[in-house]
Amino acid sequence: AALADPYTVNGIAVDVTAENAVLARETAVTEAQVTGLRELLERLTLPSHYSRLPVVGSETATSLVTSYQVEEENVAATRYVAEMAVTYDAEGVQNILEGTGVPIVVDLPPPLLVVPALNADGGLAVFDGVSAWRDAWARESGRNTLLDIVLPLGDLTDLRTLGGQALAANPQTALDEAALRYGTDGAVLVTATADSIEAPTRIDLQLGGAAGWPTTVSQLTVAMEGEPEEVWAAAARRVMGELEAEWKRENLVAFDSLAQLEVAAPLGGLEDWAAIRSGLEEVSAIRRLDVMSFSQAEAELVLNYIGNVDQLQRALAARGLGLSQGAERWRLQRTAGRNAG
Repeated sequence: AALADPYTVNGIAVDVTAENAVLARETAVTEAQVTGLRELLERLTLPSHYSRLPVVGSETATSLVTSYQVEEENVAATRYVAEMAVTYDAEGVQNILEGTGVPIVVDLPPPLLVVPALNADGGLAVFDGVSAWRDAWARESGRNTLLDIVLPLGDLTDLRTLGGQALAANPQTALDEAALRYGTDGAVLVTATADSIEAPTRIDLQLGGAAGWPTTVSQLTVAMEGEPEEVWAAAARRVMGELEAEWKRENLVAFDSLAQLEVAAPLGGLEDWAAIRSGLEEVSAIRRLDVMSFSQAEAELVLNYIGNVDQLQRALAARGLGLSQGAERWRLQRTAGRNAG
């Protein structure tokens, strides 16, 4: 599946009637940009904070748009009906939330391997034949989410180590090994049991083995009528919503929680410094980086960041940097993560 852009909102529905089609389209684009921004702001926080989100007008919303795309459209003489995707500037969106007191996600979650399985005939089907459940994940995992979802390819190694028999025998070992193979911080098995595979109206969902992920939800149910593709998609989105919410609960930060941390970064050469600096610049929670001293052996830094130290450590770890407290001061160094070369 394609990686979702967290600051892109897909499937924004608009239906505008005006004096002519051109004016209707222009109005629809503006409406989509305002609607999409509200959806994005809600995506960045939890429902308990929605009431405190700012109401943003069309001028501000338009100024934050970096691009938009018409996904589907129908044009008549005086009417314009469409679905649009709008991408917003991350820094600009975060800036309008400063001073509101609303905690949001500023650093995105690490990749998560999701293994969709179907409970069929008393056994788990992961890569067996055509699977509407697997197809739903392929469609939905790349849109409208903060999550960086990785789906198994279904290659020969997967067939041997992530098939129904392997997962039934030792699910945790199978998921741990798959996460290591795909380079993700965690893996979760999502098993669907439907009242009908061809035309489901109820799908029971079980989440298992969410190693490396802060999930406490283990069972969900989706009950609805509609086209089979829509029902399977709703089930996938329900799981994605729960996984996203669990991660957000541990990683929301408020802009009024600015703190400072003095750290020493041991260096083995300029390559170390380049990797450390690059990793620090990728962490959105770090609002400013001050270099206090620099030598071939060590750099002394002051990190001005929002959130708490635990959140900062997780964000740095996702970028191959380890932050640890020594006897006298904090140390920052490269680990075996992706910045380690």
